[in-house]
Formats: sequence, C-alpha cells, structure tokens
Amino acid sequence: PGRTPPKALPGDTLRVRASDLDIKNLQTGNYCYLIVRRKDKDSPATSMILAKMSVERGTYHARPAVIVRQQWDRDSVVHRAYTVFDAGTFATLLHDTYWRALGYAMVFDFDAKTFASRTVLRAIPDSVRRSCEEELAGSFDGYNLNWHDDLVIYSMLPYREGRTFLINYYDPGFGKPVMVPYTVTGSDGLVSRGGEKIDCWVLEHGDENGVEKFWIAKKTKEVLKEEDHGEKWGYRYKYKLGVDGGAPM
Repeated sequence: PGRTPPKALPGDTLRVRASDLDIKNLQTGNYCYLIVRRKDKDSPATSMILAKMSVERGTYHARPAVIVRQQWDRDSVVHRAYTVFDAGTFATLLHDTYWRALGYAMVFDFDAKTFASRTVLRAIPDSVRRSCEEELAGSFDGYNLNWHDDLVIYSMLPYREGRTFLINYYDPGFGKPVMVPYTVTGSDGLVSRGGEKIDCWVLEHGDENGVEKFWIAKKTKEVLKEEDHGEKWGYRYKYKLGVDGGAPM
C-alpha cells in the first residue's frame, strides 16, 4: 500500500487477467509464515510475527468460492482477515480485515458494493470511512486482484524467465487500485530442512520505497521466502514453515 510502481520492463510482459491464473490447481490447507524484521540484513530480529493462513474451497452466495483466512500473532492477535474470492476469476467478493494498530475492522462487500466498519478498540475516523467508500466504488472500473493475499496469487502465475507480470492490485482500505510490475529475474535454489535443494523462480518488484523479492518453488508453486528491503525501514523476511500451524481462529 502507498507504493508507486515504476514502468514495466520491455519484452515479455503479461497483464494478468483471470484467464492467466491457475485457480483450478490452487493448493488448499493450513500453513504458516514467520515474519521477521531486522534493521540490517544480518542483525538480530527486532520483531517476529507468526502469520497463520488457511485456503479452502467453499461456496458464497450459492456460487463456488475460495476462502482465505489470515491471523497474525505476536503478543496478541495483531491482524485478522477473512477474504472470499470467486472460484472462477479470483475477484474479491468479500474482504473483512482488522489491524490492532488501527483499532477498527473494515468490511468491503464487493457483491453489494458497500463498505462497513466495526469498532474494536476505537471507531473508524470519518475521513478514512469516506476514502474507503470512494476507493471501493472506483475498484469496479476494471479487473483487479487483492494485494493483501499476494502470496496466494503468486502461486497461480504462469512463470517464465524474464517475464514481467503487470498486476492491477487493490489492497482494500489502503489506497486505490494500481498497476504493479513484478519481474521473473531468474532462478535460485533454497535448501529444505532435510537438505533437499528446492529449485525456485525469483520474482522481484522495486520502487522508490524499496525492493520486494520472492522465491517460488517451481514444482509446487509455493512461495517459500520473501525478502523486503527499504532504506527507511530496514529488512523484512517471510519464511514458510514446514509444518501445519493450525487454522486461524
């Protein structure tokens, strides 16, 4: 959110649409990411969060859907999200999200084209409510994908070395939809806990605020690692854990 994307690189550029996503083979189940923040690349962690996620197939308003739940735990629950996607297009149907730092929950109903809020620690400011309503209304101008569930989206892309994906991203509550380029910069290997080498695609995005880098397993399409770096805020890592961490509450 708040990032201004640079121009896409020339060459193999794909503007991502619903037909480009491998929704049919999307992996379901429960899994976790460990989110680690550091001031420098090799300095001790300044904070750690356990992000529990679940992806399941179900129905919503009597039509097939994919349901994604997230719960981020630190000393308490710092974030929750419940998001419903159309099973055919992965367009967002419902996004219900709470951040402890904000103190209120935001509910974006894309079917009804309405916005609502829930007071948890504090009420939503009127200015934020107006912005959310305006941004939601503007999101229907074109096909977009939910930036909040980017790790799920990257597991469905058609990878090829050198390809740039143009993704019209919308993170409900944090700005208008924006076209963001992500480039497959090559391949790299990660090593599993058992010593197995995992061949990965490397996907990168950069702007004036920093660089995001993702390692996506070629065989399973899982996002195994993320490394973000910005001069103002240091380093952030996400590591996918090798065990089922339980479903979010």
